[in-house]
This record gives sequence, structure tokens and C-alpha cells, in this order.
Amino acid sequence: LPAAPFAAAAAAASFAAGVGSHRNCGGAGIRSVSCSGGGGGMPPPRGAAFDGSRLPFLYGTAWKKEATPQLVVQAVRAGFRGIDTACQPKHYREDLVGAALEQLAREGVPREQLWLQTKFTPLTGQDPNNVPYDPNAPLKLQVEQSIAKSLSNLGTKHLDSLVLHSPLPTLEETLEAWSVFEQAVGEGTVGQLGISNCYDAEFFKGLYNAARVKPKVLQNRFYKDAGYDQELRAFCLENGVTYQSFWTLTANPHILRSAPVAGAAERLNATPQQVLFCWLIQSGHQPLTGTKSAEHMRQDLQAPSLRLTDDEMATVGALFCAGDSSSPGGCSV
Repeated sequence: LPAAPFAAAAAAASFAAGVGSHRNCGGAGIRSVSCSGGGGGMPPPRGAAFDGSRLPFLYGTAWKKEATPQLVVQAVRAGFRGIDTACQPKHYREDLVGAALEQLAREGVPREQLWLQTKFTPLTGQDPNNVPYDPNAPLKLQVEQSIAKSLSNLGTKHLDSLVLHSPLPTLEETLEAWSVFEQAVGEGTVGQLGISNCYDAEFFKGLYNAARVKPKVLQNRFYKDAGYDQELRAFCLENGVTYQSFWTLTANPHILRSAPVAGAAERLNATPQQVLFCWLIQSGHQPLTGTKSAEHMRQDLQAPSLRLTDDEMATVGALFCAGDSSSPGGCSV
């Protein structure tokens, strides 16, 4: 890394300034809006806050273990400004994300210039030998304790986004946990709410309709077995919910090898991975990337500046349609 790492990241500063154009592309029915960031600029003034839903990418911190601090610092130096983690020691080191935030603050990137998203993980998703809250406590108290632990781990007084890591067994239990989330929003501790690993469209709609504070995020694995969440993604676009994709590359080697992706990559002088990320961003979605490679971080940050044509959006999009031929592009989203 150069001696002045944040100056070197200026080319990626669309993640810190002018990011509104990214999230405005791809509303319901919009298939080919340019997601280019519009050039440079430096991070916003001290005290300014991000709307993370308007960032084209989030950096994911799952499975990073002891390497978490250096990878988070490296990602932010490269240009990422949104960080996703979880209060789940089984798969995340939320405390080490906090250590990275301390280092970044010393290097000139204060908390206000970063957007933090974390998760409450229900007991079934925790390592029984390392639960970050009292496993014998009532559900609402577990959620309260998890939020407090996240604030402590991350060394912050405010969480920009709080996500339920998976639905509870019933909608009623899910709404019980959600009520604590809503209280945290009311108290100003949390900015917005979301849910992850929710592949049942009717369940998600039930949560959306019943919640007083509506979910603003749906974070799911983007893969064939779930039909690429076609119905859910359409609902998100129609209702102002940010659809976040994870496992985007790992689950889709066949997509990366496909002729539509290869053709777009050749035209753009880009990688197939960049094309897939560009398709998601241009469609109005927000992918996560958890790469450990500095070169791949650089490439990922370039993806929002690419622009797929209408035909490329349609032909790549048809790969995710699970046989739906209800529209000329093969599916509606």
C-alpha cells in the first residue's frame, strides 16, 4: 500500500461522495440505467453520515477470523465505505472489525465516514460454546444483549443497519424480536432494519406488512436453488427495500462462464466477475464482496463504473429467470 493510502483511493471515492446515482439506478422495471459514479471527490466532511443503501457495494467480513482487522483496513483504504458484520463469533469477528475501525480513525477515516451493518443471530445460528448473549434469557432480552454487545464490539454508539440474521421459526417469534429492533430505531441507536436468509416471499411480505418499522434490507444468498429470488427482488424494488446479495460469485461459476457474461466482459475489457456485479448494481441491488485480494478489491470497486447495454442487461438477466418467459427479457427483474 502507498504511504498515503486514502489519497490512492480517490479514484474509488464514488463510494464516499456522489454515491446517490448508484442506488437510483434500477428502480422497478428499469433495466439499463448507467451506474457510473461520476468521477472522483474525497470522503464527505467530518460529521456527515452515509445512507448505506446508496452505496453500490458492501464489504463482507464473514470467515475472516484473525485476519479481519487488516482486511477491513485494506478494504477501506481501497475505497469501500460500507462494512457488513454480525454478532456471531461462530462466523464473524465483530470485535476485530471494531479494532479495524479504531485503526482507521487514527489514519484519518472517522466513524462518520463509514456505514456499519451488523446482525442479531438467533440461538440456532450460534456456537453453543460461544454465544454473545445469555442463551437462557427470553428472546427479547437476547436481542437487547446482542445489540449492546455489537455497540461495544464496534466501539460505536450507533448502528447504521441492524439485520435479523435469519427468521425465527414463526412469524410471531420473528415479530417479537423485530419489536426490539424497532425500539432501538426509536431510541436512535439503530438507523434502519433488515433481515437475512429469508427466501420465502410470503413470509417476507408478512413481516413487511406487520412491521411498524419496515425492513429496508433483504440480504440473501444469490443462487439458483432459490430461483435467484426473482419474486423477492421485484418486491424489494417496488417497495424501496435494498436487496443485498452474498455468495454472489461462489454460487454462480456457471453464470461467470456463460456466453452473455463473457461477451459483455470482452466488450468492456472487464472480468466476468465485474460484469456480474455490474448487472446487480445496475438492476438496483447491492452486492456484498468478501474478497481477501487487494487486486480483486480494486476490480470490484471499478464495477459500478461499467455500463451494460439494454441488450446485455436482458441477456444476462435471462440467466436468472428460472424458466420464466413472461417478459421479453425472460423475466421481470
